[in-house]
Amino acid sequence: MQFDIILAKYLLNKNIPVSTVKYILSIAYLLTSLMLYFIVFAKQPSFGSGISFMLVFVLFGYLRSKNVENYLKNRNKL
Repeated sequence: MQFDIILAKYLLNKNIPVSTVKYILSIAYLLTSLMLYFIVFAKQPSFGSGISFMLVFVLFGYLRSKNVENYLKNRNKL
């Protein structure tokens, strides 16, 4: 999750709007999760592993997005 904060700081320093930063980070989440799925789970023809991966992806995507939202809200308070 630190990579998300580093990427958000970099994008904000380049004067990119916050809404665009959130959009870029959500695309990065999607791409990394799809790469992980195809590298690890696509070789095994199991429906259960795909469902469990999606549940884990949704959970960690939610946690990552909340972490970045908290950073974006509190970045001016420091």
